[in-house]
Amino acid sequence: MEINNQTVTPNIVLGLEGSFNVGASDDIRRNGVSINPDYSFDLSARAGYLIGGKTLIYARGGYENMRAKVRIPSASGVVSNRETFDGWTVGGGVERALLDKVSARLEYRYSDLGSNGQKFDRHQVLAGVGYHF
Repeated sequence: MEINNQTVTPNIVLGLEGSFNVGASDDIRRNGVSINPDYSFDLSARAGYLIGGKTLIYARGGYENMRAKVRIPSASGVVSNRETFDGWTVGGGVERALLDKVSARLEYRYSDLGSNGQKFDRHQVLAGVGYHF
């Protein structure tokens, strides 16, 4: 969901954005530990440079929160519970206007969600289509 997009000069665009994602069997495994995200949301700001009036190259940064099922092997079996991860995200991408109010984007994001004493980060490549109200 794009909250606000402002053109501050003919080629500089600033904006705020929020998103909500639902996980679908995207289990992450490392060193015997399994993390399966249920959902996540983020709030971020982005700044970009407009090329040719239709293509925006941008960088973003902000806050991210994720709720996940965590499974940790132990001597007595597997311990399973749900945990909340808080952290930050940075990334960048390209967005192209397709129609007057419709655009498509390709973006890379890095997230560091290790605020609860555990090391957890992720890399995402995202593709999307947006409608601008």
